[in-house]
Amino acid sequence: MTRRSRRAVLAATGTALTGALAGCSSLNPLSGESSVEYDESALAELPGDLPTVLAAEPVAPAHEDLVAARERVHSLLNDADVSRVPNDVVRDELARERESARDALTGDVEASMDALAGLTHPRSEAMFAHAGLAAFDGDLDASAVAARRERHRREAEAFLADYRYVGPPDDPVGALAEHARIEGWARTGARLIGDADRRREYQNTVLHVAERASGVEWGRAYAADARRLRERYASTLDGPREYGRRFARVSGSLVADVESHADAPDWGTVTSGFERDVAGTPAERLLTDLARDRWIGARGAVTHREAGRYAAAVVPAMRALAADRALADAEAAVAEGAYTLPESVDPISAERTAAVEGLRALLDTSPTPLARRLAAYVRNPLRSADRHVREEHTSMPGRSLYAQYATATHLAAAAPAVVRRVGDAIGG
Repeated sequence: MTRRSRRAVLAATGTALTGALAGCSSLNPLSGESSVEYDESALAELPGDLPTVLAAEPVAPAHEDLVAARERVHSLLNDADVSRVPNDVVRDELARERESARDALTGDVEASMDALAGLTHPRSEAMFAHAGLAAFDGDLDASAVAARRERHRREAEAFLADYRYVGPPDDPVGALAEHARIEGWARTGARLIGDADRRREYQNTVLHVAERASGVEWGRAYAADARRLRERYASTLDGPREYGRRFARVSGSLVADVESHADAPDWGTVTSGFERDVAGTPAERLLTDLARDRWIGARGAVTHREAGRYAAAVVPAMRALAADRALADAEAAVAEGAYTLPESVDPISAERTAAVEGLRALLDTSPTPLARRLAAYVRNPLRSADRHVREEHTSMPGRSLYAQYATATHLAAAAPAVVRRVGDAIGG
C-alpha cells in the first residue's frame, strides 16, 4: 500500500466509523452534538461554487516547462513492466505508484502554476516505480541513490545561495509575488532532497531504494521547476531593478510583529478566559484553528527571514498577521456568546454565505497579487468543509462545519487590512 493510499484508508476508516454513528448522534463520541440531529438534505445543499483564486504571480510557467515535467514522468515510466517482479507485495506497490503517476498525465497541458505544481509528486511516483525496477535488476542501490541525493542537494542549495531579487522597476509587488513562489519552491526542493535519506517506511531492499529515490526526485522536481521559473521570469524583464534591500526591510518589519507567535501556543490558554465553557463547541475549533494559522505563519516567516529568504518570509508573515487579527475578532465574538452549538443548519449556511462574500471582497482588494496569496488561506477551510459535505455529509459534525466556515469568514474580514499594509510597504 502506498503512503497516500494508506492515509486514504485510515481517513476512510475514521469517516466510516463516524458516519455509521451519525444516524443516532447521541451515540457518536466524536460529534459533541448529543442533542442535535441535522436535516441531511439541508446539509447536502450547503456546498456551492466558490470564487476562483487566480495565480498571484504575474508570469506563468512556459508551455515548455509543463511539457518537460510531463516528459520526465513519461521517461521514467518507459518499460516500467512490473509483472516480472515475483514478490506480490513489491510488485503491487510498484504498480500502484506507476498507475498514480500515469493518472496525472491525463487531460490537456495547461501552462499554469497549479498545473506545474501538480506534476511534482507524480514525478516522484514515477521515480518510485523506475528506481524499484532498477533495484530489482541490480542496477541501483542505496549508495547510488545517496550520491544522487548529495548532487541534487548541492545544486539546490547553490541556487538558493546565489538568489537575487530582480523585477520590473514599476511592479515591486508583482516581483515579490513571483520571487516568493520561486524561492518557496526552491526551498521545498532542498528540504525534500535533504529529508530523503531519513525515509524508513520499507524494510524490503527494493522498496527501500525506491522510497529514497522517490524522495530525491520529489525535491529535484521542485528545485528544477524553481530554476525554470526564474529563467522564465528573467526573460520577461527589461531594465530589471534590484529589490533585495526593499524585501529585506519589509520582511524584517513584518517578522518583528509576528515573531512572538512563532512558538506553539498553549492550546488550553487559547480556549480559556471566557465566562462559558467552549469545549466541544464550534468556538473551540474556530479559536484553535486561527491560533494554529497564526503560529504556522509566524514560524514560517521567522524561519525564512533568518535564512535570508526575504521574499518567501513575507507571505507567511501576512498569514500570521491576518490570523492574529481574525483571532482577536473571533475572541470578541465568542465572549459575546457567538459560535455555540448550532440548533439547525441555518446558522451554518449563513456562515458559509458570509465567508464566500468575504472572499469575494478580499479578491477585490489591492494590490491583487497579495490579496490572492491570502485568499488561498481563506478558500482552504471553505473548500475543505464543502468537500466533507459532498463526499459524505453525515461524517463531519455540524459544529466542525460551522467552525471551518467561521474560520474562513474571520480570515476574509481580517485580510484586506494586511494586504493594504504590506502593499504600501513594498510599494513605498
